[in-house]
Amino acid sequence: MRGLRQGIGLALAALLCIGLASWADEGEIFDQAVAAYEKGDYAAAKDLFVKALEQRPGHAVIMCWAGSAALQAGDLAEAEKYLTDALGKKADYPEAHNNLGNVYLAQGKLDLAQKHYQSAVDQKGDYADARYNLANLYAKQKQWDKAFNEFNRAIELAPNDADIHANFGHALWQADRLDKALREYEVANRLRPDNAEVLNALGVLYLNTGNNVAATKAYQQAVAVDPNMAEAQLGLGIALYNLGKYEEAVQPLAAASTLDESSFAAKYNLGLAFAATHELDSAEKTYRGALALQPNHAKCLNNLGWVLQQSNRAADAIEPLQQAVKADPELAMAQVNLALAYEQSGDRDSARTQWEAAAARFPQNADAHFGLANSYYNAGEKDKALQEYLRALAIEETNPEAHNNAGLIYLDQSNFAEAAVHFRTALQQSPAFANAANNLGVALERQGKVDQAKEMYRKALEIDASCEPAKKNLHRLEPPAATATG
Repeated sequence: MRGLRQGIGLALAALLCIGLASWADEGEIFDQAVAAYEKGDYAAAKDLFVKALEQRPGHAVIMCWAGSAALQAGDLAEAEKYLTDALGKKADYPEAHNNLGNVYLAQGKLDLAQKHYQSAVDQKGDYADARYNLANLYAKQKQWDKAFNEFNRAIELAPNDADIHANFGHALWQADRLDKALREYEVANRLRPDNAEVLNALGVLYLNTGNNVAATKAYQQAVAVDPNMAEAQLGLGIALYNLGKYEEAVQPLAAASTLDESSFAAKYNLGLAFAATHELDSAEKTYRGALALQPNHAKCLNNLGWVLQQSNRAADAIEPLQQAVKADPELAMAQVNLALAYEQSGDRDSARTQWEAAAARFPQNADAHFGLANSYYNAGEKDKALQEYLRALAIEETNPEAHNNAGLIYLDQSNFAEAAVHFRTALQQSPAFANAANNLGVALERQGKVDQAKEMYRKALEIDASCEPAKKNLHRLEPPAATATG
């Protein structure tokens, strides 16, 4: 995105037209210098302007051009010298003030930069470039009201200048005025629809405001203009992922990771996409690549552990999950996944300790209480298990397994009515839960509601014809008719 502008083109050319006819060879050298400048060969242009100055010493306009060429060539000391000399010859010279302001800005001398930009607009009130540069300076200093005022005045003078709108949008963005920033970027995009940086900025803003559809479109346009823009490829992948288009997200995220091998975000999000598409080997490899860049990233360590768990490598998952917990003890999902990894690897003692720690640290985490409840249940500690199931359900009511297990404990306690409530809720939340239907039948039968019980046993068998408990229970209540013999 364009930053500062020297603003030395047409206005200076008009000044030079006055004396060119009498310059002869010197005019030819000047024309060559301008041609070199316009082609971007700033070092050659500066040398030619200096040569022209040898023929016309002290000429303010040529000195201004020489200073501008030196600035563009990165020679700030030379630029400062020639522009200061130009103003020594001609103090009322807004273009020279503007360009000297650019030099001082590049040198980090903000007070001097502001002084000369202000002189430029004081001398030439309709100087859009100088107001634009002054606006950028105020924005750099986070003087937002002054910056916005100058941007607005610059836009009044040059309403079709895409750069001014884009940089105004960037300043508004920095000031956390996202809606107005978005509008300015949209104007910049209409004025210059093939600018990849503006399209990328639009994508970021749409993404930040939750408009993933618009973000996807903007990023797609950005990468169509510049396929090598890693940031746009990354944003496109994230937007597609947020839309649930995981397979489509892989390609741009892989491109971003290749284009910028140092990008942790590209590798991390590519790992997410691979995991979502169940490409577990690729997810593992990508997460490990991300961790090579940021070894203590807790979420990445947790995600690696989760992938290993899903790959039936619970024992391998323990180490990264332990590291995740160490890196960020407040990352609840890492605490929960570590407990699960202990459990899956057969280390029930460590699992129980970890479940208890997770439930204590995160009292509002339903998964931690549910896991602890299962640990107690498997150990035969039914009263403790029931308390934890109920805590889990108080936090997250939709958990058919917790309802079913709580119902089993109430059934053991002969609290058949309460058991029936939980079994029925489990079946409502998961209509394909055959065991819950069978268990509800048992609770109803224990209450003497035999017909309703038989209905539930039949329902369990409709869901799963191989449900043995339901078969036995229904057979017990409806034994086959005896076969007559002759």
